[in-house]
Amino acid sequence: MKQAPKRSNEPVVWLLFGAGGTVSAIVFPILALILLFLYPLGLVDANNMIAFAQSIIGKLILLVVAIFPMWAGMHRLHHGMHDFKLHIPASGVIFYGLATLYSVLVFFAVINI
Repeated sequence: MKQAPKRSNEPVVWLLFGAGGTVSAIVFPILALILLFLYPLGLVDANNMIAFAQSIIGKLILLVVAIFPMWAGMHRLHHGMHDFKLHIPASGVIFYGLATLYSVLVFFAVINI
């Protein structure tokens, strides 16, 4: 008699990890260009950035930019601790729970902009 395969949360976590790494690699250089160079030089107006952040597409982009890299970071910390032989009981629950809590807090913060 074959037993049913054990269910795992790894596919979902790897999806969020991959999305976070991709978002970090593509979007963070653009944000650095805007916030470190264009805005201080006066080439981008603060009112335009605020208006963009208050639009629906701006809020979606803020959610993606804020949430997915956190999942990638927490996933790296979780597996990095195992690589260094630091085994904390329920570390997956701790790290992924913190990422979930952060995601919920960011969601409500961005919606209230």
